[in-house]
Amino acid sequence: MDTTVRRNLAGDWGVCDLLERPICSITCDLDGSCWIILSQEQVVRLRDIRKGPFLSVDAAMTAIEKNLNGPCRHRAATVWESDFPRLSAVTT
Repeated sequence: MDTTVRRNLAGDWGVCDLLERPICSITCDLDGSCWIILSQEQVVRLRDIRKGPFLSVDAAMTAIEKNLNGPCRHRAATVWESDFPRLSAVTT
């Protein structure tokens, strides 16, 4: 599945499919490590994905590509309001 990644105003990265359906988020902690946060709908489908820590957003994108068997590309536009999962709202 092809996916796109773009940054929101909170500084996190949202990952969606080509139809703009949210799949997961990539968030960075205070130490600079990046983590993949899955949406409730994707927890079962992506249960084998390594959730982190990653050294960079690009490293997390590589893990998503491997799991979904398709490219994960950066998208330039910033998302004003986030529909992507947040750490406090998702069970990992």
